[in-house]
Amino acid sequence: MAQGTEDLDPIGTILVQVHEDLYQLKDKLTKFQLKENIPDIQNLETAIERTENGLKIHIEKYLNVVNQHVLTTPITDEGLYSPQASKWLLPAVLDQKIFSFPVDSGDKLWQLQNQHSSILYTFPRRKQKIGLKVKIMQDPKNVHHRAAVNANYGISLPYINQRKSSLQVQKIIKGSTISTLTVLPASRRTDPYFTPVPVLQRDANKGILSMMERGLIPPKAKITLQNPPIAPRAALLHSFNEAHKLPAAGPCSTSEPQPSSPREVKIHPPKKKKQKGKGRRSREHPHKKAMKIITPSKAMKTPWEFDFYIYDGSIDKTSPDFIAFKQHFHLSWGSIFSLLERVEKFLKDYAIPEVKIKGENLIALLPEFELKNTLTPYDLLSVIEDPAHIQMMINVPGQRYKGLDGKLKAIVKIQATWRSYRTRKRFLFYCKRKWASGVIAIAWLLRCHRTRLRNIMKETHQRHLENFHIRAKHLAANWNRIRTSRRTIIHIPSLGYSQPVRKHIADFNTQQNMQLGRLCDIIDDNVNVIYICSHPMNEELLLYYHKILSLQAAVKSGKLEARSNLQDRFKIITPEAVNIFTMQHMCLSTLLMYSPKAIKRIQNLIQGKEAYIVSGILHRDDLAVADMLNIPILGTEPNLTHLFSTKSGSKHLFNSANVPVPPGICNIYNQQQMIEQLSQLITDHLEIQRWLFKIDDEFGGNGTAFCDIVSHLKCYKWILRENRKYSREDWNKRWVQEPALVKISEELAGILAQHAQAVNEKRFPTWEKFLQTFLSQGGVIEAFPPAQSVTNLTVDMLIEPDGVIRVLSTGDQLHSDSPLISSGTTFPQTSVDPQVLHSLCLQIGNACKMKHVTGYFSIDLVTFIDPSTMEQQVWATDLDLSYSNQLALTQLTLYLTNGHLDCNFGTLQVPPFVPKKEKMNHLEVLSMPTLASSHYAVMTTQLKHSNLSLVFHYVFFQMCKAHGIGYDIKDRQGTVFLLFEDQKRDKLGMLTIGENLQGVLMTFARNLFIIHQEISSPNMQGETNFKTTIKDIESILGVTEENKLRFEEEQQSKDNANLQKPEKNEK
Repeated sequence: MAQGTEDLDPIGTILVQVHEDLYQLKDKLTKFQLKENIPDIQNLETAIERTENGLKIHIEKYLNVVNQHVLTTPITDEGLYSPQASKWLLPAVLDQKIFSFPVDSGDKLWQLQNQHSSILYTFPRRKQKIGLKVKIMQDPKNVHHRAAVNANYGISLPYINQRKSSLQVQKIIKGSTISTLTVLPASRRTDPYFTPVPVLQRDANKGILSMMERGLIPPKAKITLQNPPIAPRAALLHSFNEAHKLPAAGPCSTSEPQPSSPREVKIHPPKKKKQKGKGRRSREHPHKKAMKIITPSKAMKTPWEFDFYIYDGSIDKTSPDFIAFKQHFHLSWGSIFSLLERVEKFLKDYAIPEVKIKGENLIALLPEFELKNTLTPYDLLSVIEDPAHIQMMINVPGQRYKGLDGKLKAIVKIQATWRSYRTRKRFLFYCKRKWASGVIAIAWLLRCHRTRLRNIMKETHQRHLENFHIRAKHLAANWNRIRTSRRTIIHIPSLGYSQPVRKHIADFNTQQNMQLGRLCDIIDDNVNVIYICSHPMNEELLLYYHKILSLQAAVKSGKLEARSNLQDRFKIITPEAVNIFTMQHMCLSTLLMYSPKAIKRIQNLIQGKEAYIVSGILHRDDLAVADMLNIPILGTEPNLTHLFSTKSGSKHLFNSANVPVPPGICNIYNQQQMIEQLSQLITDHLEIQRWLFKIDDEFGGNGTAFCDIVSHLKCYKWILRENRKYSREDWNKRWVQEPALVKISEELAGILAQHAQAVNEKRFPTWEKFLQTFLSQGGVIEAFPPAQSVTNLTVDMLIEPDGVIRVLSTGDQLHSDSPLISSGTTFPQTSVDPQVLHSLCLQIGNACKMKHVTGYFSIDLVTFIDPSTMEQQVWATDLDLSYSNQLALTQLTLYLTNGHLDCNFGTLQVPPFVPKKEKMNHLEVLSMPTLASSHYAVMTTQLKHSNLSLVFHYVFFQMCKAHGIGYDIKDRQGTVFLLFEDQKRDKLGMLTIGENLQGVLMTFARNLFIIHQEISSPNMQGETNFKTTIKDIESILGVTEENKLRFEEEQQSKDNANLQKPEKNEK
């Protein structure tokens, strides 16, 4: 720890030597006084001369340092220090600890050691003593100085009046003592062609700043220092109380420590060879003699220099570093000792062999330790010099068990781990059981809650159903009065299918708004209509329907000026929930139930009036709406509606009505059943080429698939040969059909997988997906008519509450997308004898009446010529217990023509109107037609064209007007459009009325062609069914022309036969 005399200040040594010389002078003078001899002036002069010579040597070196560095020292007492220079040219305020002269070679500069603490902590009393001694040496002749020496030391200085002339005191001349340095002239500094002067080691030792001032380094040169000259370091902050504390080994300590034994340090002549030992360097002196000086043994250290080592977790308390650290921080040693014990224990626990403790970090951690009294391993590592290396050692697995009590810690760790494992295992088992119990409890609570809600809803539905039956009985009892009196009909065209069916219907809200023809019920003067709309209608659409409904008086009179405003007799209401539940595919009655404002408005409109509801596919929410409004529903209860509207349910009802149906099976729910029964059907009906598969809950042909099984059946020819071997009665026996059934069953599954095709390929792209839905929801398999020409019919009927069955509309279907999907109808139907059709429909109506069916329903039939008997066959294929689109368009047709539909004869009679004139002669009256003329109509609500969305409605009507597409009130024929909504505008309905069915079909096809040409371009045809509809109409027209020619030929042959009979009778 102790360093050599090189670290001590020689000026202090000189002052000590001066102090010793003065004591020797005191002794001599005392002896002189005792002997009472004349004072030996020569001895006094010799002592002073020796002191001056010693000072000369070191003053020169001191001045060299002063010339290179600017030194400032604090002055606390101006009266204590004299501005006059001392005899040895020492500043009066300079402390002996400020400078330490290096013992290095003469080529290197001396280093300045800043020891501010010795100056800052010097007491004023001590400074007074030192200053007084310096003043005495500067002016020994002063009376006050002599008195001070006499008072302090008891010495009376002699009066010296003369000095020997031969002794001359050498004067010190102030000035620079350094050698001349190399300076580059100013002219060379700015010359770019001048070769730079080589820099010598002697110039380089002066520093970079000195070389830049002398021009050896250009001003704009880029200087890179490998070792920066200034190393940034955090400043040490002292508290206010620390300023009054003195260093333990300082020279100015107030405590009186025992003086350490002085050392003798020899200063040798300069040598360039470095001496052994750390920090020892040679010191250059002008004298060749070695001078012996006595210096203190130790110098003061800063707190961050007190670092010490710990070996094997134990501090060597006898090491000089630790002793110096302890002496410096002895005032707070208690807390430091506790902290060091923590560090020792930490190092022993992890068996760290050697660490170096940073005193600065240890002292910095002390306040936190005193405050918290708990330290983390990270805090303990912060006091170590290389914490990363120690951290790596600690992180080595098993390191903890190599230290103090390692085996015991390992035993404890093993036991704790095992106990933790057992406890955690039991805890996890407990948590699992607790979680399971929680899940069970929550599931039970949810089940109880669902059961309670289900019971509440069941009671609510039961109450609604009971109220429905009560109101239905009241409606039936008072129907004769209600239908002839003033009443309000609330039309809710809701499609109350099940949720799986509704979510697969494209543009579901638009499909629920295609029956705007219901508004035409106001043709009865006693009827007001409230129409619930599934789309918000803008002013343009409302104005359009106001104009159409205002034509009633004009149609009757034949004058457009006779139009009347009937907007008070009908209201179009849109439930506010339509804008809320936009993605849930809710039926219209459900949306109305969740629309209190719409319900309140309806209640205000029907208050005090007779009213009833006419719905679509009846849903249980229709009963809730009826219960809210407290009015009856003209319809069948929802359960029966859904039962008989399915494909299987309608088959059962048709069988009970004893009407012809296509061969088939129903209620199929597994594939094995399907294969077996389909094989039996094929064997029984070998003439059927195509078989249809229909899902129970679907509608409109969306859940239909077909397959031409016979054409792909490999064993079909063999089966036909087997069939010819037996009679028809024998072929129907089970033992005869067994081989054929086995062969058909083996091939059937593969044929269906490869050749079966769904009508709606967007929803069912493969047979597997269709078969999965078919078996999950149930369905039927039926035969497609074995004929080339097949016509589908739709008949709308009404069972009134009093039991009266009425046929309201008949029509032949149009097919645009597929022969199995209806896209429109021709009204009235002309494919079946009206009497036969009427009687067939009445049979079905009576069967529905027996099943407690009430309200509107529609029947789908198919007719064809049986190739085996060449007779017309009519099969009933489907039943829908709802208000159909055809019936809505029929109401619009009757409204625009003022006609009457006679379903018994299948005619639409339109009475002529008689113009009112003031005077008409008898001949004009007789010439007016008296019989009503027959009219026909082609109607559809399924027209779609994607380019229609690019055209606004008013532009569309202007385009139609330019091409002569419109309705003539006088002739009561023409075209009327149905607009459903104003957002997408890609779908519309069209009704064409005329006197000739062939002409009406041609007009309908012409209108479609013109509209398609106007809204399409060769590069943008759009997605449309206009073209397929036109092709279907053209095929109908071709069949109609062929039938007309055949009818004419048959009629001519009959006339010829009638002419030949009289000739034979005459003979």
